[in-house]
Amino acid sequence: MKKLLIVLSVLVLIGCSPKNEEQQLLLISFDGFRADYLSKTATPNFDKLVKNGVTSEGLIPIFPTKTFPNHYAIATGLYPENNGLIGNNMYDPEMEARYSMGNRDAVENPEWYLGEPIWNTVEKAGKRAGTMFWIGSEAPIQDMRPTHWKSYDGSIANEARIDTVLKWLTREKEPVDLGTLYFSFVDSQGHRYGPDSEEVIESIKQADELVGYLMEKLEQLDNDRSVNLMIVSDHGMIEVSPSKKVILDNYIDVNKIEVISYSPALMFNVKEGAVKSDIYSSLKAGEQNYRIYSKEDIPERFHLKNNIRTPDFLMIAEEGYTINSDEYFKSRGEEYPSGGAHGFDNANIKMDALFIAHGPAFKNKFTMGRIENIHLYEVMAKILNVHPAPNDGDFNTVKEMLK
Repeated sequence: MKKLLIVLSVLVLIGCSPKNEEQQLLLISFDGFRADYLSKTATPNFDKLVKNGVTSEGLIPIFPTKTFPNHYAIATGLYPENNGLIGNNMYDPEMEARYSMGNRDAVENPEWYLGEPIWNTVEKAGKRAGTMFWIGSEAPIQDMRPTHWKSYDGSIANEARIDTVLKWLTREKEPVDLGTLYFSFVDSQGHRYGPDSEEVIESIKQADELVGYLMEKLEQLDNDRSVNLMIVSDHGMIEVSPSKKVILDNYIDVNKIEVISYSPALMFNVKEGAVKSDIYSSLKAGEQNYRIYSKEDIPERFHLKNNIRTPDFLMIAEEGYTINSDEYFKSRGEEYPSGGAHGFDNANIKMDALFIAHGPAFKNKFTMGRIENIHLYEVMAKILNVHPAPNDGDFNTVKEMLK
């Protein structure tokens, strides 16, 4: 009789347990959306997600706080020295090749991308992914492609991007388990007008309207699968001005260096015939409004120096400063630089990005402290029930966001 009662109790518990549904995830990036932007204006649609989901005080970007490295860090859970993207612009001495955002051949060349992006992890598990723009998704990394993917086309209307990914998520046959979306307009306005401008406030409102459009579309769908949203950004934004310049010619002969990646995280190699120690000594002696590091002395917290693509030297501008040659500054006019920039030290909270998560996998009304973006790969793998590839993230540091 006692054994029978135990069996019946187990059966009751099984019957009362929630249905183990396969969950979907939509990863959305608003480029350049600083963590504190939600406090700049009314954002009713973002607020609804925050009220019924998870947010953090800030999403800490990897260094350099640039677009390409951070989007790929989120996708792989790897720091730049391990995922290969050490900047928006790079030089690989073994490949004898250059990478830049505008070089389509390089952007679509899988040799530049190390690690395993989440869409590959999903596909390897026998599931499906659809990427409507995400750094790395245009290249056949590991000789693979997402089930659906699009080459970046900034002319495609934002609402049309949402509509496309929702079709992938809700199609009757073989819907995707993971979808991605990317929007650049907040970053563009931040660069042009600065983070405290009316134009940025209008872009925040535009982003909020897009979130409202997405939520309305999701509510209209007859979809029996569980959709989770993870809204992120890659970095914040800091005001720059013509009064805050670091002119390289005041310290060194600029003809002796080859700039690889630009301010405020300026990386350069020393040309053949020039003496590295002399270049370093001159910059170190004049160190003001910037910091100079030789490659081997780059702080460990940047996770940058252990990659062949990392140049000889790194200069980091202090908040609001711009580093360049006298010739370049003069070519841009007296009002340069203006607006906003990113790429500064990721310890600066003005570089912190947005993080909001909403859906059946996430807790309600839950606020976390600042979290590093490399941990999100593990969260995505957990939600999608796929085995994560080796990465630098730590699920234990962020698991509290999940139910």
